[in-house]
Amino acid sequence: MLAWMAVAWANEALAGEAVDAVLASMTLEQKVSQMMMSSPPLAKEGPVDVGGIIILGYLLKGEETVRSRVADLQARATVPLLVAADVEGGDMNRLGFVEGLEVIPSARELGEGSPEGAKQVGQTVGRGMLSIGLNTNLAPVLDLADKGMMHESGRSMGAEPDQVAAVARAYSDGLWAAGVVPIGKHFPGYGDLEQNSDHHLVVTDRSSDEIARHADAFVQVGDKVAGVMLANVGYSAYGSVPAILSSELVQMAHDYGWLTITDDLAIEALAESVGGDREEVVRRAFLAGNDVLLTTAPIDWDQALDYRGIVLELVKGQPELEAQVDESVRRILQVKARAGLLGD
Repeated sequence: MLAWMAVAWANEALAGEAVDAVLASMTLEQKVSQMMMSSPPLAKEGPVDVGGIIILGYLLKGEETVRSRVADLQARATVPLLVAADVEGGDMNRLGFVEGLEVIPSARELGEGSPEGAKQVGQTVGRGMLSIGLNTNLAPVLDLADKGMMHESGRSMGAEPDQVAAVARAYSDGLWAAGVVPIGKHFPGYGDLEQNSDHHLVVTDRSSDEIARHADAFVQVGDKVAGVMLANVGYSAYGSVPAILSSELVQMAHDYGWLTITDDLAIEALAESVGGDREEVVRRAFLAGNDVLLTTAPIDWDQALDYRGIVLELVKGQPELEAQVDESVRRILQVKARAGLLGD
């Protein structure tokens, strides 16, 4: 038996006990903090009490720089952190400074190859990530496209669910083998849209059947990915709001067993979808049931929204929402346990 498989199965057997113990020890404030993923806090000392950190491109300056920064954050973490980055390869390769990752195939190139080759790439990427402290990859991209922005940028593996899922399963296996958590995106599928939802409110009239066909790539990958990042695309069949604000789509992802992660909540197009109110984006993302609320701003930046405060105000005003918080934190801790982050 491969050593990593033995560890994974042992973690799974112990996960319930470990998760229960950590969850029972938390205050409401600590639970809500676990639901936050942000850029590294600005404070150079004191506890790091968010659940996850995203390392953006401008922070990826060199192996030792990243390694020492992440080690410091983990040492100060209240609970071990999910430390994430978008490592998609191709033009999205943000780890070209890491030995062995100078060139990473794009998703399109992976899709044109074999599952066996994709697994090897996943393991190489995972080893490189873990060598500098990154334990979560916001990849693979599972959007189906043979035209449009995702295809033209090389971010899509292809247009057929079976083919994309086979490659993505293998790539995810490679990441897990190296000790890195894979997060699939962008559920239920960006598709062949031309516009970038980072800059515009994009709504598609895709039918429910077509949405299900796109989502099938995710479904076939199953628990090879620990979670999914939901799209900022709106679907007219699901209320025309960005997917991260659709309780129906978030619940669909939960029904498949995934942790759910928002895209960057600071994106201006999201505020436009709720009348320009940035705080309302956070409220609706939480009320829709998302487990991890992601912001690319440092959580303690004085110009950032008080993401934790917004959620805490909602929960304290509606105590029945604490059950939702517990469910989300349980999913987060289960992923951390699966990744071996909760220790003994």
